[in-house]
Amino acid sequence: MNKNLVVLSYANASPFPYHAWTPLAILSLGSYLEQHGIEVEYFDERIHKKERFKELVSRKPLMVGLSTMTCFQIKNTLRLANLARSIDPDIPLVWGGTHPSMMAEQTLESEYVDYVVKGEGEHTLLELVRAMQEGTTDLGDIKGLGWKNSGKDILNEDRDFLDINDLPFPYDGKGQEILLEYIRRSGDTLENIGYESSRGCPHKCGFCYNVYFHKNVCRVKTVEKVRSELQKLKALGVNKMTFYDDTFLAGKKDMMQNILPLLKEMDFKWIANVRINTFNDELLRQFKESGCVYLFFGVESPDDDVLKFIRKGQNRRMIDEGIETVSKGDIPTLYSLIIGLPGETEEQMNRTLDFADEIRRRHPGAEVPIQPYVPLPGTLLYQEALKLGFKAPTHLEGWKNFTNDEVRNPWIKNPRLLHAIYINSFMAFRYERFLKNFWSSLVFGPLHKLSLWRWKHRNFKFFFEIYMYLTYKRLGRFFIILEKMIKG
Repeated sequence: MNKNLVVLSYANASPFPYHAWTPLAILSLGSYLEQHGIEVEYFDERIHKKERFKELVSRKPLMVGLSTMTCFQIKNTLRLANLARSIDPDIPLVWGGTHPSMMAEQTLESEYVDYVVKGEGEHTLLELVRAMQEGTTDLGDIKGLGWKNSGKDILNEDRDFLDINDLPFPYDGKGQEILLEYIRRSGDTLENIGYESSRGCPHKCGFCYNVYFHKNVCRVKTVEKVRSELQKLKALGVNKMTFYDDTFLAGKKDMMQNILPLLKEMDFKWIANVRINTFNDELLRQFKESGCVYLFFGVESPDDDVLKFIRKGQNRRMIDEGIETVSKGDIPTLYSLIIGLPGETEEQMNRTLDFADEIRRRHPGAEVPIQPYVPLPGTLLYQEALKLGFKAPTHLEGWKNFTNDEVRNPWIKNPRLLHAIYINSFMAFRYERFLKNFWSSLVFGPLHKLSLWRWKHRNFKFFFEIYMYLTYKRLGRFFIILEKMIKG
């Protein structure tokens, strides 16, 4: 066993190529380990071949780390865990990320899990590495760790949050190799570079993982830290990036006034998730001048009762004022809506659909995806879903198809309708950004026109597109490879 080598892996989180962004979930951990003298190797399934994973496991590392969210990614993470077990049955498998953090006890029950790192994992993982190097068997003092002891699953005390200003730059060390590969690939794909200027969110949306995972603790890096890291990104050849912040700079306008000039000075093109009630005309102008090329807003609903129920922290008046302001500019914009929430009436859902039309009238060209609600464990609305009859999977493997297009909540009379709306809104309103490429002339172009007709007439009968979507979802990697071969 190589006691100084740790392998950190990130399975494919989506069948769609535009979801392939740099995996800070493992790069942040790896750079922290490297800072403390631990050798790290990465496996990112979006850019690496399976042979790399096999080779890394064959080197008999101290452990294999597996990061996953509650989604399609669990299926692929389990597949990697199974592959690692087949190569070396004794290799320790350490799971982390949002899903293992929120479902730690259940995750630990799986035969493919030896340890669970709950929450922010940098220091917990380092302590586990040190303990394994020293042969320590009693791990009860490692905060944030779930582990197995003589057949008994143990969850230790939670760990306090780190000072993120003390963390190393995630693209230092071996992380630079992944960064450079994404830069190389970003010329003809929608893949992007991620950067984190804050952790946590000041808001308490009932459907979001943040309330549990970050416990309403929100931390922002200092201006000096951000400046230093932006300079490093620029020196490595990064010109465009996405802020991974759940809310850009935690919504702090004083920080924006310091960071926006830096982004402008360094000539970055960037994307961010922002609250709809953030903007006035002047701030919108500053965003544009500093290089913002895309804005994401979680609007969720036009209904004040629904917004209050999901604890969105904003109302219809704020949303209307925000749309009025943002529509004056020319930054490409997405307004995300949710349907199928616990207790939602048919009338409320129809108002949400009508609101999508209203947004596009007021802000022509805006993307308005409409997503069915998914009960994420650990969130505030999860308890409401359970009260209404939602049956949560009883084991880790049961979460592997837990996605917007496959979850069937018991309070929804016609789940196929919600799935049709989800897929149709994507093809109708996100075609220009994501589907207008090589395949559009063969498939997506005609489907886009059909989806616009369906939407106009609210006609989702005989929705054969869902079967095409599911076929693509299962064969997505094949289509990506084929397109690259045709392009040469």
